[in-house]
Amino acid sequence: MPATPYVSAAAFRAHPTYLDLDGLVTGNPDPAAQEAELTTLLLQASAWADNECNQPLGAHLHTQSTRVRTDRSGMLRLHADHGPVSTVTAVSYGSSPTSLTALTSPQAWVEDGSNLVIPMAGTSTAWSGSLQMGFGTAPGAELFVRTSYVAGAVATQLTAAAVQGATSISVADPTGMEPGGQYRIWEPGREETITVSPLWQAPVPATAPTPSTVLLASPLLFAHDAGHDLSGLPAEVRLAVVKYTTALLLRPDTSAEDEFPDASTNSTTRGSDSRKTGQGLVDEARRILSSYGRVR
Repeated sequence: MPATPYVSAAAFRAHPTYLDLDGLVTGNPDPAAQEAELTTLLLQASAWADNECNQPLGAHLHTQSTRVRTDRSGMLRLHADHGPVSTVTAVSYGSSPTSLTALTSPQAWVEDGSNLVIPMAGTSTAWSGSLQMGFGTAPGAELFVRTSYVAGAVATQLTAAAVQGATSISVADPTGMEPGGQYRIWEPGREETITVSPLWQAPVPATAPTPSTVLLASPLLFAHDAGHDLSGLPAEVRLAVVKYTTALLLRPDTSAEDEFPDASTNSTTRGSDSRKTGQGLVDEARRILSSYGRVR
């Protein structure tokens, strides 16, 4: 499940759903409780989107272990389980899974966001297992390969307020952010696209990322509050999350015993019920996400 929803509560409230979002927690007038419940629903919708695509859509570090054969040039060619891949961070290989050699500063050519071509030439660390002559890159050699890479699109939030004209921002998760990359701040009424400074040095990707300060190539056009989305996700993916969350909120009163909104079929006893269940929104969300699914 994503650490933060792909769409913030503030961004969802700004979307023209025309829903009453102030009574999500019955009997609790505290606005913070209502906001927390809406955030929980958005997090569930984000996880649903990941499940629909059979991979995390937000930027993340993934490690993949597989067996491949080198090509005629002695290079590794493998298909990434998750995509699109932006950076390959580590590559280890060997004739046995218990004795792998790590390439230093691995370079990878990424095709179509998922096909990796990794040259084996260059400096490597010493074998940790049995004796190996050379680098084991003879054409057609079968190797055990463990590869770590960053896949998915930036999907994080601002962790601190930023004034107009600021040249840096603080984010919860810098994974996937690159020098020169462009990302969108989705603060209602203050949306803008920022460009990361070419001089910014991205931290080493980690499975448990830490907040980071990101240098900008140009000053912010607007002031921004903490908690708003900074995203590289396509706008239509965010729309799919909005649509599914709306479907959850449109669930008819359970006292009427209507079906859950994302049920694949309608109940025969209530097939003529004219009230909306949200199924159309779920179908539209699925249609949007269909082009972002995992390609095996």
